[in-house]
Amino acid sequence: MNRGDKMDKTIYVIRHCEAEGQAADAPLTERGWLQAKELAGFVSERKVDRIISSPFLRAIQSIKPFADIKNLEIEQEERLTERVLSSTFFQIGWIN
Repeated sequence: MNRGDKMDKTIYVIRHCEAEGQAADAPLTERGWLQAKELAGFVSERKVDRIISSPFLRAIQSIKPFADIKNLEIEQEERLTERVLSSTFFQIGWIN
């Protein structure tokens, strides 16, 4: 392939806005919704063909205002979920 055939793509990776917790169904906080609206305004002039999101509610809600502006579907991708490394909470402290 010569240089003229190359397709340039830009990928934006965006972390979710402030949420009420880490559970998959944790919604955005009021502040998180404000952040999502600010994000939508910030990226609204960018050319975007697809939106791919974690299926976690906080991720979907974070990009929804932008998806609505662009009239784009939010594609959910299971491989973008967070890994659970342990279901046990450990508190680490120092002993002097």
